Amino acid sequence: MKHLVRKTHLLAMSLILTACIFDTDEEVESWNAEAVCPAEGTNIYGMPNRGSFTDERDGQTYRYTTIGNQVWMSENLRYNAPYSTCSEDTSFIRQYCELIERNCETMQCCKESLCHNFGRYYSIIEEGAEFGLIDRTLADIICPKGWHIPTKDEWKTLENAMKVSNDNNSDVANRMKSADSVFFSISKLHLNEHDRTLAGTDNCSLSILPSGFMYEGGRTLKFSASILSSTQKNNDFIYIFTVQSDVEYMSNDYRNSIRCVMDPVSPEL
Repeated sequence: MKHLVRKTHLLAMSLILTACIFDTDEEVESWNAEAVCPAEGTNIYGMPNRGSFTDERDGQTYRYTTIGNQVWMSENLRYNAPYSTCSEDTSFIRQYCELIERNCETMQCCKESLCHNFGRYYSIIEEGAEFGLIDRTLADIICPKGWHIPTKDEWKTLENAMKVSNDNNSDVANRMKSADSVFFSISKLHLNEHDRTLAGTDNCSLSILPSGFMYEGGRTLKFSASILSSTQKNNDFIYIFTVQSDVEYMSNDYRNSIRCVMDPVSPEL
């Protein structure tokens, strides 16, 4: 009888532990795009959650998206600011037209199309240098009125909004990257390599592209997104936010892309 009671007790304990395990699995938090970045409705600025606006300086139109309490441009900046440039990398431009833009008959057309889709490359360091301190006057006028270059903390806020506690950085990168695989056909490290960065799910219409960064001399490395912050890392470098197979904070390169974020809501609003 004692053996029977003991076996019954062990069986009961086993069932309880099993139930606890399944309960824990059911309680794992899941990321919800509808809660974080709903496509419909209005944001804290009174704007539609997603839409477009025109930069009054040059008439260029940009898409934007609302993620949490932040409003982000859904495209890389194209404003012709001091020390900025479109890619002049001939092999990059030619590959872009071979793989993506099939309607151009001239290199100039290819270059303009690439610049429109991938944006310009910027330095916000004094005198456009590769290393050094941020030129705050320049940094403050690069984005359209009402927008600014995000700080590292603002990038971190975005990253946190795009994940839950059980996620890793690759989950975040996947949700940030454009779902249009055509643009990722260009993201090989070298022309003769087969591996490339994959498109994502673009859950919040942030639409990050593999625009890469520019070396001094004009060569463009295009296997990731390398986007400037306005936070100085040390006396030589600025933090950038990179998106490839995961997300990471690194040091700036010679020229990087810019994504602007809308200025915070005034306290009285």
